[in-house]
Amino acid sequence: MFLSCKNDNKNMNVNVSIENFKKGNVYLQKISDSTLINVDSIFVTNETPIILSYDIKSPELFYLYLDGSSIDKRIEFFAEKGNININTSLEKFNSDFSINGSSVDSVYRDYLKVIRKFNNNTLDLIELSFKLSKTNLKDSLKIVQKNIEALNKRQYLFNLNYAVNNGDSFLSPLIAINEFSQSSKVVLDTIRSSMSEEVLASKYGKMFQAIREKKLK
Repeated sequence: MFLSCKNDNKNMNVNVSIENFKKGNVYLQKISDSTLINVDSIFVTNETPIILSYDIKSPELFYLYLDGSSIDKRIEFFAEKGNININTSLEKFNSDFSINGSSVDSVYRDYLKVIRKFNNNTLDLIELSFKLSKTNLKDSLKIVQKNIEALNKRQYLFNLNYAVNNGDSFLSPLIAINEFSQSSKVVLDTIRSSMSEEVLASKYGKMFQAIREKKLK
C-alpha cells in the first residue's frame, strides 16, 4: 500500500522499483530558485511499484530521494515528458541503477562518463604532484603540473565543443551554464548561435540566455 501526490493529468510519470526497500518516503525533487524542493512524494509500506508525477515543461534535472537517508541516497537524472523507469536497490541506491524512458538522460550518462574520466585523471595527477612536492624531483613536478594544465584545457575544449556541436541537445545549455558562465561574450555568443530554437526555449536555454544578456550590459 502507498500514498502518493500523483496527479493523472501530469505529463511525466517516474516509475521506480527499489529492491529490498520495505517502508518509507520517496521524493521526487528539483531545483527551483537555487533551492532543492519536493514536487511529489509517496509513502511506501511494501515493495509495491512507486509512481511519482510532475507536469514538466522542458527536459531538466530531477532527483529521486529516500527520506531519512544521507546524500548518497539521491539519484540525479535528466527527465522529460512521458514515462521514465528507474530500477535500483536499497543497498546500492545511487551506485548501481538503471534509467530508461528518457533519451536526454541517456545522452547525459554518456557525457558524465567522459567527464568522470577527466576528473579521475586530474585527481591522479594532483595526487602525484602532491607527492613530488615533498621530494627534490622539481623537474618531474613541473612536468606533472604542465600535464594538469593540459588536461584542464582538454576538458575545457571538450565542454566547449560539445556545447557548440550539439546545439539541438537540451544538455548543451546546462553545460554552458555550469562551465562558461564567466566566459567572454564571444564564447557565449558562439554557443548561443549553435542552439536550436527549441533548446533556447527550454528551462536551461532561458537561464543561459539570461547569463549571456548580462554580458551585453
